[in-house]
Amino acid sequence: MALKIVEFFGYKPLVKRARPFVDDLMCPFTRGACIKPNHGSCSVRQSQGGPIICCPNRLYADDYKALREIAQEVFGPESNLITAMEARTMKTRGELTGNEVVAFGKGWGGELPLPRPKRADGSQSGAYYVDWILAKIGKGGLLQEFTALEVQTIDTTGSYRDQADAFFAGEPFDGWSNSGMNWENVNKRILPQLIYKGHVLRREARCSKGLFFICPQQVYDKIRHRLGNTLHEYPVGPGTISFRSYELGDIDPETKVRPLVFNAQFTTTVDQVATAFTSPIHLPDKDVYAAAINLALR
Repeated sequence: MALKIVEFFGYKPLVKRARPFVDDLMCPFTRGACIKPNHGSCSVRQSQGGPIICCPNRLYADDYKALREIAQEVFGPESNLITAMEARTMKTRGELTGNEVVAFGKGWGGELPLPRPKRADGSQSGAYYVDWILAKIGKGGLLQEFTALEVQTIDTTGSYRDQADAFFAGEPFDGWSNSGMNWENVNKRILPQLIYKGHVLRREARCSKGLFFICPQQVYDKIRHRLGNTLHEYPVGPGTISFRSYELGDIDPETKVRPLVFNAQFTTTVDQVATAFTSPIHLPDKDVYAAAINLALR
């Protein structure tokens, strides 16, 4: 496995414009504290292929463009993304137009939990948190309809701290780190959580646009491969999951930042995803375990 940092605190490593963000351990995309301050990487690449976004905050570039695009797609082009505090202020002043969409999420008023079912003894068993709720409100400030958003990238395996330490010190790093991408998380964590949350949300009468999953293009491709190519496509609606992917463009010569570029979107139902996830597709050859055991015994 080989890995190289592509973006360090939002920029190509050692770009002077990034230094204030490096020194303050600040994310240039959210203007808040970096959530991965030990290595500061926004995207990485393997020995083959392009940049892979590895930090979810990287998907909030251009003033949360990805969220605004979804709000405009599902609630209309005039939709205006605001915080809950702004909504309350506008309601008091009589300024609501009916085009406002309130965003509940980190830095915008907090994530809203989805409760898990009670245990057999009646006690609560914690909650899942949806990354974002986009709630369209009327002129009176009351909820009209909403959609939920999950934002996920991909974790790495191994360590590339050697690169980060060099960049923190303002020094170049030649070569690669012995690290890789944890693609198995797609099966272990991402898809099971999406299925559960999708089933919870489909019972919400006002969740008219289902669940959106925002991810890097490479994660999108892994999910499509894992679920197979037989899923039926549906219009966005109640009980749907919309997989929406982004990738990084070439470095802008003026800003020195790679633009976040929409890649693809595929919408299907929660039931389709759940069935495909548990179906016996893309299996290895028959008797591969026996062959591996016999090989180890030679």
